[in-house]
Amino acid sequence: MEIKLIEVSSTMGGVIPDAPYANERVSFTETIHADLTSSDNESEIRKELRDKLHTDLYKKFEEVSSVFKANAIEQQFRNMRFYTIDGMKYPSVTTITGWDKDFKISKIDLMQYASRGTLVHALIHNYFETGKWLTIQELVEKEPELRADAIILHDGLLGLTVDQCSHVAFFEKYKDDFEMESFEQVVSNKKYKYAGRYDAIGIYKGKKSLIDFKSGQGEFKQLAAYAKADEINVDQLVICPVGKTDNKQGYIAPRVEVNIQKHFEEFLEDRAKFTERFGI
Repeated sequence: MEIKLIEVSSTMGGVIPDAPYANERVSFTETIHADLTSSDNESEIRKELRDKLHTDLYKKFEEVSSVFKANAIEQQFRNMRFYTIDGMKYPSVTTITGWDKDFKISKIDLMQYASRGTLVHALIHNYFETGKWLTIQELVEKEPELRADAIILHDGLLGLTVDQCSHVAFFEKYKDDFEMESFEQVVSNKKYKYAGRYDAIGIYKGKKSLIDFKSGQGEFKQLAAYAKADEINVDQLVICPVGKTDNKQGYIAPRVEVNIQKHFEEFLEDRAKFTERFGI
């Protein structure tokens, strides 16, 4: 049987991206080969190869575009975070929902609040693993990567401490209602191109739950975004208020939401606004 080798090439190029980013022009060229037999329809196969090349090149262009845009945003705007997923840069859930909310708070103050939140989360994680509350010194000895957060909190002028938070009282009251399965995993949604790191997934009062520990205000739309990430399947969203409280009992009850889709639609509104503003 006679074999014929054919070759198909395609080129795609363009400018990345529009203002406010620096204009960058890129192009890609790919070539694909195929062996034909006398019974093959060469015209149809060439069309299939061209379609495949176009799809592959568009994906490359989209990947490079996302990286250029994300890098430009990170250079121009503080506190914006991106995750690299399959070669593309996806904005984080908290970046999408909160990029325009913290402009009244200084970067130094934000660092102190963020460090306290990181330490409280680590203390809770350790508590569910060991049943013991560690001091900050013990925590840092166990997890040296948290030393920077401990120093920021210790030296910060806001005078923040983990003892001001209510995580100990909260879990002394509600620990038996929780069964944790996983902590702090990165998840993504390829359809809507975002990613993030949830606090925990587990069982709360018998139902599979996406769980968030909040030392500040919490929004269900953030949790809904995690719940709608690829390969995540939960029945409800649970916010654990573990921040500072003036309640005489020393804790605030968990907040539970079962209408995940409602809050995911709220998140998608934020996602659309982010795309409109930043083009990514």
